[in-house]
Amino acid sequence: MSLPSPLAPSTPKDSKRNWLILTLAVFAMPACADPPTPSVSTAADVAAETASVPDTASKSDVGAQPVPLCLTDQDCKASTVPCLVAFCDTLRVCNLKPATDVMTCNDGNACTKADQCAAGACKGTAVDCDDGSECTLDHCLPATGCAHDNLVKPCDTKQVCAQSACQSGKCIVVNDKPCDDANACTFDSCSPVAGCQHAVIGGIACDDNDGCTKNDACKFGKCKGVGKSCDDGGVCTTDSCDAKSNCVYVPSTKPCNDGDKCTSGDACAGGKCGGTPKVCKDASECTLDFCNNLTGFCDIKAAVDVTACEDGNACTSGDSCADIVCKPGATKTCDDGSPCTLDACDPLTGACVAAPSDDGAVCGKDNLCLTNGVCKAGTCAGDNKICDDKNPCTQDLCDPASGLCTQSQLVNGAPCGDGKACQAGVCL
Repeated sequence: MSLPSPLAPSTPKDSKRNWLILTLAVFAMPACADPPTPSVSTAADVAAETASVPDTASKSDVGAQPVPLCLTDQDCKASTVPCLVAFCDTLRVCNLKPATDVMTCNDGNACTKADQCAAGACKGTAVDCDDGSECTLDHCLPATGCAHDNLVKPCDTKQVCAQSACQSGKCIVVNDKPCDDANACTFDSCSPVAGCQHAVIGGIACDDNDGCTKNDACKFGKCKGVGKSCDDGGVCTTDSCDAKSNCVYVPSTKPCNDGDKCTSGDACAGGKCGGTPKVCKDASECTLDFCNNLTGFCDIKAAVDVTACEDGNACTSGDSCADIVCKPGATKTCDDGSPCTLDACDPLTGACVAAPSDDGAVCGKDNLCLTNGVCKAGTCAGDNKICDDKNPCTQDLCDPASGLCTQSQLVNGAPCGDGKACQAGVCL
């Protein structure tokens, strides 16, 4: 076959056709020949040029060698797998290899940052979710990232006489007059060092609210009058003094305050003040919820008798409580053993998902009973070694680890054709 001279004038179409003929001739050369470097770099261009060769060119002019699957890495379809890049291997087949370790990626976990490829896997560093507030519980959810749960507990606003508590994630003063003891016979004040101070006032007029007394005055910090007192110290009785100076106590059903900040709807019943206990319950299995009597707000502490919990990720098992947080357990393994699938676990359902890898990838290297193995639609297909010993009374198998054929006798009496049956591995 004659090749056109590179010095002869030609049209662009002639130049492309000449290059195609030259390229195909190179693939027909012996293995020891050094092929020339083509001016067109992709297999797609070779296919396009093949379509443009006139019908007048005979098959013998074009050559009998097949067009390779790829010539350069650019001929391969971009990888959809993080941290794996497509390349044209020595067999001119598109394959996957680990990306450069400094390449950025996304591991799909909102609790990591600065994700980078390392040895073909996408890895990142943990995100710091600490917001610096004592009134929030900081943690991280893989699906959404940092979360800050508001706590309800006492806190410190650095004000000596103030009573402070966490509300809506912030530490605020819940009683701006904590030193008021509601006693007209004391002078209430706050000391920056000692806190609340109650100085006793003596000799001033007051009202002890006792109809059986008169000339009430403060004495030793208490309001007392002259005469008989009918105060029984209970808030759920109506105390009075009758015309004969006899005390009368009538039970009431009026609203009251039982002194417990963790009850509501306090009312008198049977001469006693009581209310409905406040219910404190959050969604965590790792906390013991209770009402704080100091603030009246719900508070939490670690549930010492609870260890197992659910972290909300169906791909983990054996989740356990650590202090007041549910920590994930072992991650579910979804390797199906196939080199032709990309395996992952769905955190919502816990189901393993196997996506087919790119067709054409080399596989079956660990199976010595298979040659020319390549991936196709998620399955490793190739040429299986034939181990038939032509004996109908043996089962012929190939050992994938060694590539050796093995035969095992069928059970006696197994039919082997023509009305015969197997006996000690022989068809009789």
